[in-house]
Amino acid sequence: MKMKIKTAADIMMTAALPVLMCYSIVGETAHEVIGIAMFGLFILHHILNLGWIKSLFKGKYDLRRIVNTAVNALVFLCMIGLMYSGIVISKHIFTFVNIRGSMFARTVHMLCAYWGLVLMSVHLGIHISQIAARMQLKNKAMVWALRIIFGVVGAVGVYEFISLKFTDYIFGKMQFVFIDTNASALLTALQYLSVMVLFAYVGYILQMLLKRNHKTAVQ
Repeated sequence: MKMKIKTAADIMMTAALPVLMCYSIVGETAHEVIGIAMFGLFILHHILNLGWIKSLFKGKYDLRRIVNTAVNALVFLCMIGLMYSGIVISKHIFTFVNIRGSMFARTVHMLCAYWGLVLMSVHLGIHISQIAARMQLKNKAMVWALRIIFGVVGAVGVYEFISLKFTDYIFGKMQFVFIDTNASALLTALQYLSVMVLFAYVGYILQMLLKRNHKTAVQ
């Protein structure tokens, strides 16, 4: 049961992320509601992984564990930054909270949103083998079909990464997201989803390299 809840939470967070990225199309109120739901799922995710958190200060840290822990820590910082800044700049749900520094909070929100998408996608890729095991994907034909599909989507993600000017946002060169409000919300979300798949592949390849390095070090 725990594994089913964990898988469902992971799927919902993955689905919510690209929708949150096109907030000017889905609307500010919806953006805030989905953002709160995302943070709730994030907390649930950590509650379900308390065993991993308790083991942080136990055992030795090889390169693979260091990288995994670093990625997780950075994702955590991005989520905290998003929640803090989201509350400060809220125009609908948290208007009763009076915290100064909206310009700073807006910058933090922008950076954490784009870095969060990249890091969460890498995190997903690192754990994709575990997720596949949870979903009991044993059919080789199905596995290869999914690899090809996600490979194509990841390739599209390279184009969309450039088209959406991700580097301008993750390095703080842009203060506002420019999205065509007349564009389809679904198509815009799919653009961001393709970038997520791209970085999930990066995470998957990184994990494979770290795993190979670990085996070599042990031998």
